[in-house]
Amino acid sequence: MSKENLLQYEEEYAKALSLAREKKKLALTKTIEHEELVHLEALGLEGWSEEERIATYTEGVVPYWEKFGYVPKRFWFELFGTRDNRMDPRFMPTDFYYAEIMPYICNAQQWRGLTNKAYVEYIFSDVKQPRTVILKSEGAYLDEKRNLISEDKAVALCLERKTDLFVKVSSGTSGGSGISIIKATDSTADDVRKIFRATDPSFIVQEKVDQHPVLDSINSNSISTIRILSLLMDDKVYIESAALRIAGPDTPFMKIYDDGVTTEILEDGRLHPRVFSDLGKWYDNGRGYFDDSLKVPAMDKIYEEVRRIHPRVGHFKCVGWDFAVDREGNHLLLEYNAYPALGCTQITRCKPVFNERTDWILEDYFERRTWAKNHRQDLLIQ
Repeated sequence: MSKENLLQYEEEYAKALSLAREKKKLALTKTIEHEELVHLEALGLEGWSEEERIATYTEGVVPYWEKFGYVPKRFWFELFGTRDNRMDPRFMPTDFYYAEIMPYICNAQQWRGLTNKAYVEYIFSDVKQPRTVILKSEGAYLDEKRNLISEDKAVALCLERKTDLFVKVSSGTSGGSGISIIKATDSTADDVRKIFRATDPSFIVQEKVDQHPVLDSINSNSISTIRILSLLMDDKVYIESAALRIAGPDTPFMKIYDDGVTTEILEDGRLHPRVFSDLGKWYDNGRGYFDDSLKVPAMDKIYEEVRRIHPRVGHFKCVGWDFAVDREGNHLLLEYNAYPALGCTQITRCKPVFNERTDWILEDYFERRTWAKNHRQDLLIQ
């Protein structure tokens, strides 16, 4: 092949890649916009007049974004402002957040490998986590020490446990998808084998967490998850938000659209009384799950832990961490997310996802491009 032909193919590939990236962004934007409009319609805007919304958007939001040469749609600011009926121009539109900001500040090349649940134990080996029973890695079964075992041995190890077990697909899932349960009371070898064979070729099986009595009082049917969002910049880890995710009344684990709720964890560990449902509804007074006196345990320890371990995965400047708290008050890392959702941050808090660091991030993305050389944004299409 001549050098001229090689250059021609490289140019054609670059054009095709650029087109694919733009099409992917467009598809992502349209999908997200459709989903969030459904949420906004369900939430409603009672008590927040259209005149006030238009004036706030025109006088506050538009000038803020115009200086970057970008003007997002008004409905994003209505959606994120519904809790308190107020708009903050620093709200990050969801489509812009996923299609532009996250690929910029998080290295997509490292995403699937570093967030694979099979390797989280090694990356954070000094952080308490749910106990692993067995794994399956691309079809090969392993015990908790990563020794090769047969399927029959894997089934036997699961049946030996006297607690419910969670089977979790290793990567590429979110919102509670890819999870099954092996019940300690009535699961047979055939039941376990069917679950194994019906699950992705790579999964991990872990023991159920015996959660703290305070969290158990909120919902004893499921583990209530503490979601921390952290940002790594300026040689420092910033805790941007904290939220508690509570599963729906009849579901054994938190999953999207199960009528579970999310609420903000306040600075003193108490919960904001207004909770947001994944189905797109606001409920007051904790929806009966909790009262004003309840405080989430171990929050100071969890914040300290996040600040300590985030730099280990510095490929991801923004990370969403999921923790549980066991009966003895120990915090357990359940998983971490390199592309964390905005629901636990902007909607439930009615505050910008990056708080006072928003200006710097937007100025950097649009103007300075400090982090541009660190990542290949074209990997968004993969």
